[in-house]
Amino acid sequence: MKALRILTIASAAVATVLLSSCGCCTGEAAAPPLRPLPQFADIPVAPTK
Repeated sequence: MKALRILTIASAAVATVLLSSCGCCTGEAAAPPLRPLPQFADIPVAPTK
């Protein structure tokens, strides 16, 4: 009985991974690429006492 429960849980985990919406097998369009981050100038910092 314990082996059946372990097998059921393992098969449910495998089915979840295989049926999850990863985008590769659902026909959904891929996400657009991210735009580059802005370049900021460094802020001068005075030493603290």
